[in-house]
Amino acid sequence: MFRSLFLKISISVGVVVTLTLGFFAYFLMENQKEHLLNAKSKEIEILSTMVRNGITSFMKEGRSQDIHNFLNLFGVQEGLLELRILAPDGTVLRSSRKIEEGTSMAYLLARQIPLEKTQLVSEQEIRGRPFLSSVQALENEPGCFSCHGKDQKILGLLNVALPMEMTHGSITFNRNLLIASTVITLMLMAAAINLLLTRLVKKPVGLLIETMSRVEKGDLNVEVNLGTQDELGRLAKSFSSMVQELSQAQRDLEKQQRQQMLQLKHLASLGELAASVAHEIKNPLAGIKLAIQILAKEPELTAGHRETIQEIMHSIERLDKTMADLLSYSRIRPPELKSVSLPKVIEGALSSIKEECQVAGVRVEKHFDVTLPLLSLDSQQMERVFLNLFLNALQAMPQGGVLTIQTKRHESGYHLQKGVPGPSNSGREEGWAEVTVTDTGEGMPPEVLGEIFRPFFTTKAKGTGLGLSLAQRIVEQHHGQVFGQSQVGVGTTFYLLLPIPSLAAGGEPG
Repeated sequence: MFRSLFLKISISVGVVVTLTLGFFAYFLMENQKEHLLNAKSKEIEILSTMVRNGITSFMKEGRSQDIHNFLNLFGVQEGLLELRILAPDGTVLRSSRKIEEGTSMAYLLARQIPLEKTQLVSEQEIRGRPFLSSVQALENEPGCFSCHGKDQKILGLLNVALPMEMTHGSITFNRNLLIASTVITLMLMAAAINLLLTRLVKKPVGLLIETMSRVEKGDLNVEVNLGTQDELGRLAKSFSSMVQELSQAQRDLEKQQRQQMLQLKHLASLGELAASVAHEIKNPLAGIKLAIQILAKEPELTAGHRETIQEIMHSIERLDKTMADLLSYSRIRPPELKSVSLPKVIEGALSSIKEECQVAGVRVEKHFDVTLPLLSLDSQQMERVFLNLFLNALQAMPQGGVLTIQTKRHESGYHLQKGVPGPSNSGREEGWAEVTVTDTGEGMPPEVLGEIFRPFFTTKAKGTGLGLSLAQRIVEQHHGQVFGQSQVGVGTTFYLLLPIPSLAAGGEPG
């Protein structure tokens, strides 16, 4: 339910607005209530003072009968004001309601007798009706000594009571009016917010979602224009621009894929043709080689003839190697993986060029990591890879040098130095075995280094340009990578990365 952005915003705004309006409505109700009660309190204080002054004046002038008339006058206006003169014990001495005289109304004293010049105001219930009651002492002043003597300090208590029904009614009316106003305001604001959110958020977001769904389904010929300049409008424009770029990129990619498919078909045809030609040449070449070998055994041949025959044999061997490379490149079989020792495979390849290294004056240095486990490799194919790398290194050092072979173990998240692409993790390896083959030869410029793995590319007069390309294909079939770094005048380093299988996938520790 709360996955909708529209619903989240609506609820959040609704809660904030409701709490805000509720707080202000409560504040206004309490403020109005306090204002009405304060006004009533001031009213009763003024009335109490006026009545007290009138009673005191009548008493000083000895007109006690006028006090009865004064109280009776208020009794005529029943429901507006009630006056009482109480004894200190709460007995009603005089009242605007004659029926109360002589009765006890001690509860009006609010549990204490007011002191001189003190006025106690409280809301009380009299005869089941709410009244605001004021009680204050009537002091014995010098003008009263003739009748009451000097010993008595308080002659009685004046009680003035104002009915509160109308005040409570006003408070209730104001409260209900504020509640109704708040509810109506909330409903109007909710409708306005819902309308604005629908227009400004829900519809634009819905249009964006609909457009994104079409893009997810592969329709890149879409465009969304909200017609606004706000954040959503800019987002829609950016999204449309992104879709247009994706559409253009898709068209370019499809065009590139069509070109690659044509090129692959062309290369496949060339490969089949090369394999066919190599096969057709290889058999007659074997016959020619056999005939030359038989001819070389004739005792009547002169030294010059024998030298010519030897050159013919070298040419036949070179042609035979070229035909073998062509057949190998066009018909690389899937590797037959077995758990083998990587140093053992490297040593097997080195043994094939041991004599060439001695003749070329190349010293071989080996640094093998003993922590490397067994790897899942086709030992024959990988020996061929290393042999190609070693032969390239020897050919790069015609004046001699050092061939360094080093193995290392790296963790799964290994990244090579800057500028060299890292291997892609398949999730089935627990690390990478890195083999570096470094020579101290002439090195290669960047434009040559970028082409060394392209089939038939070579800088050698007698090379076929298939050695490194064949090595790369074999390594990729082993889910590895091979690439090189070179610096002219310093030498070349080839990096070969092979995955170390996890124990869960059947790998064995070495």
